[in-house]
Amino acid sequence: MYHSSNTKYPPEQTTDNQIVIGFHQTSHAFAASIAKTNFKPGQSGWIGPGIYCATSLDHTEFKANQFGAYICAKVNLGRTRRVTATEQWPSTENYDTVYYQHPIGADEFCVHDPKQILSWIILIDQDPNKQLLEQRNILPLSSGKYIEDRLEDIAYRGCFI
Repeated sequence: MYHSSNTKYPPEQTTDNQIVIGFHQTSHAFAASIAKTNFKPGQSGWIGPGIYCATSLDHTEFKANQFGAYICAKVNLGRTRRVTATEQWPSTENYDTVYYQHPIGADEFCVHDPKQILSWIILIDQDPNKQLLEQRNILPLSSGKYIEDRLEDIAYRGCFI
């Protein structure tokens, strides 16, 4: 199944234990770590500690701190608090998820427990946004690539030959 990168999956309402699709972007090294050991919550963040997901792939471009790998996840929101302003942010002890309804539609949510992420798939970006990486002072590897794929042309081939 394919959806354009700007397709959004924001729930119109958030209910407890609602299942949603979330998007996360990170570096290829962190993606490999997630593949081996699962997600680990961050210790801080602007909504609070946890694992952050956007409701569209495009929105990860300006929310992420690391780049190169996209994760599409099926997430159980658990006990959810939906907020529209920073003043409404609750203490994290009463909720599993804080869902931020962004005024321009760039919604995101933060889950506190990795077990809330029910399943996921990782996509490594082989054609990164070089201009954005340069703006953030992220340099290519010694090979000249931003992503090093040791299996490239050895163990598998792309779908379009």
